[in-house]
Order: sequence, then structure tokens, then C-alpha cells
Amino acid sequence: MVQITEIFVMKMKDVQRAEAVRETARRDFEGIDGVTAWKTYASTSPDKPKLFAEIFTFPDMETAKAISPTFADRPATKAFLEEIDEILVGQYFAPHVANGE
Repeated sequence: MVQITEIFVMKMKDVQRAEAVRETARRDFEGIDGVTAWKTYASTSPDKPKLFAEIFTFPDMETAKAISPTFADRPATKAFLEEIDEILVGQYFAPHVANGE
């Protein structure tokens, strides 16, 4: 089984408001059996718009595909979705293996 990482890069409507809402959503979503982790990274360039990378990990693709769609249905995570201004990227990722190794 290959661990699956789901990555979303996004802009938030209000960064401060999103902070509190994100933490409530994180506690809720990480409580689901099959969600390995939710990490957040923020861009650091003062000359560019603030971007966030929300990174979810799941033990395998089957689990990711079963759990990811429920994100939009849970009240805590739905509140977080309302704070998103724009999603630039959202996809599943797995470790890259060069030349089929």
C-alpha cells in the first residue's frame, strides 16, 4: 500500500479568521479513522500574496477516496471551506518512483 498525500494550495479570505476555524476543522477531521494527518504550510514571501498548503495524509488511495469527499459535509470542515477564497491546486500525490523502481 502506498501512502496518499492530498495537497491543496489556496488563498484565504481572512487569514486571521481562518486560523481559528482551521484548528477546529483539524481536530474534527483528524478524529476520523483513516486520516493520518493534516498539516498546514504558509508561504513566506512578503512580496507575494499569502498562500496556504493544506496537506492531508491517508494510508492508501481507497481510504483517501472514501474520506476526502466527507470533508465538505462535516460542519467544522464546512466552516473552514467557507474561509477559502480560491483553491489553486488540489490533487492526490504519492511518492515519485523514477523509472518504475
